[in-house]
Amino acid sequence: MMPFEAMQEPSSTPDSLSDRPLPPILAAQPAQRPPLLPVLAGHLHPLTLVVVAFNAIRNLLIPAVIVLATGSQASLGVMLIFFLGLNLLQAFVRYFTFTYRVEGGELTTRQGLLERRERRIPLTRVQDLRLEQGLVHRLFGVVDLHVETAGGQGAEASLSVLSRPEAERLRQAVFEQVAELTRRGVGGAATAVPEAEVIRKLGTRDLVLAGLTSNQAASALVIVLAGWQFLDDFLPQATYQRFVETFASRLAEWVNQGDQANWLAIGAIAFGFIAVGLAVSVVGSLVLFHGFTLTRRGEDLHRSYGLLTRRSSSLPRRRIQLLQIQETWLRRLLRLATLRVDTAGSAPGQEQGREGRDVLLPVLPRNQVETLLPVLFPDLDSAATPWNDVSRCAIRRGTLKGAVVLVLLTAINWGVQRHFWALWPLLLLPVIYLINLLNFKHLGYALSDRFFWTRRGWLSRNTHVVPVRNAQTIVISQTPFDRRFGVATLFVDTAGQTQTASGPQLRNVPLQQAEITARALAIRAARTRYRWR
Repeated sequence: MMPFEAMQEPSSTPDSLSDRPLPPILAAQPAQRPPLLPVLAGHLHPLTLVVVAFNAIRNLLIPAVIVLATGSQASLGVMLIFFLGLNLLQAFVRYFTFTYRVEGGELTTRQGLLERRERRIPLTRVQDLRLEQGLVHRLFGVVDLHVETAGGQGAEASLSVLSRPEAERLRQAVFEQVAELTRRGVGGAATAVPEAEVIRKLGTRDLVLAGLTSNQAASALVIVLAGWQFLDDFLPQATYQRFVETFASRLAEWVNQGDQANWLAIGAIAFGFIAVGLAVSVVGSLVLFHGFTLTRRGEDLHRSYGLLTRRSSSLPRRRIQLLQIQETWLRRLLRLATLRVDTAGSAPGQEQGREGRDVLLPVLPRNQVETLLPVLFPDLDSAATPWNDVSRCAIRRGTLKGAVVLVLLTAINWGVQRHFWALWPLLLLPVIYLINLLNFKHLGYALSDRFFWTRRGWLSRNTHVVPVRNAQTIVISQTPFDRRFGVATLFVDTAGQTQTASGPQLRNVPLQQAEITARALAIRAARTRYRWR
């Protein structure tokens, strides 16, 4: 593997902005130093105790049912007293000791009774102040506020619980101080806060389409397996064993009969699974993304969505490390797409996917993506960027791999049947060639002064857009077969690729073109200043 490191200009910030040396333009004019930034301080809302108690009881419901099923009520009482009391004790300590303060370009939190802990977060490192509201939060008008920084593995600080007006004041104070610090750093004059502009608002029809085309029909199988596990846990062992034996014997008898009615019933059951899976996908889409609204205020994108749990988060446009235009085969058939992003502050794991935080837009018409890209990337320069094809050996290599699989399948089939019809897999060879030809025509890359584009996939398509300034490492790799054909695999790594599975990766690129492209990417990335925000 041959990596090309993109030499980025460091952008370090001291722990305390109040101790940072003034820029030259301000150091030269000490008499005109701006006044201190305003101070905002506070503590948690008293309903913290109520929310903690509710969450503790909710988390204990399933264990309580299991304990009750065993008939041990004394154990249930001990478990409830111990765990519920422990949670309430922690909530009391946190409520009476937790304070926060925004002052001097820092967000400072303090908490702890026996062990005091103070956390200082420079405001210029804050990437997002994310608000979340569960059912209990919405009932009482309170929120949880999570502070995320660039490169952080999750929230750096969580303020749970705050009143909604207090959380909004805190968000406004942080963003205003960040803007003021930025203006002071460049010696600019104060500017008015721009009005919010609604970019996209999704209705019920859009969310139903998103659910129907999400390729999650397998959710029905998960529900069936969960129900089966439920029976295993709560039915007596003898009853469960008799149920399994009766079901297995009836199923074997039913299949051995082999009449048309039975096969029609099997088809109806399969169709029912698919219908249930689609229903689960639609309901999940409606619950997760209800009221989805994407707005822009200056350089920040703002998302708000959710039915049961309402989520609100901001995304600075400079923080977008990678944009993925995702088109599954069903959405491609209906000319729809999903926009997903990786950001510098993305935390690995499945939590963001479950919360939809990696989704910039759940669904939109494919022909509207091009008009939306300049809103996400103001310096987009894709209009005059030509697309480059990979080597045509990709068709031969893909066809050869498919042919090997077909030959093996034919050999196995011939060993079982010993009949002329056993050779039928070989008839699929033209289909394999056609699929590889179509994949080749939809595989390519483009490099402009500021952006690197890739596209791959015929039935399902993924298009990646990477700002050149965010390229961290460009890798060229070759397998022995690649060296034989004179091609290579080109991969571009950025600071955040935790949600889009992988970054731009192209196979079968002619080796000379791959080296030229990698060198150009590294040089252009090194000439630009990498910024977290």
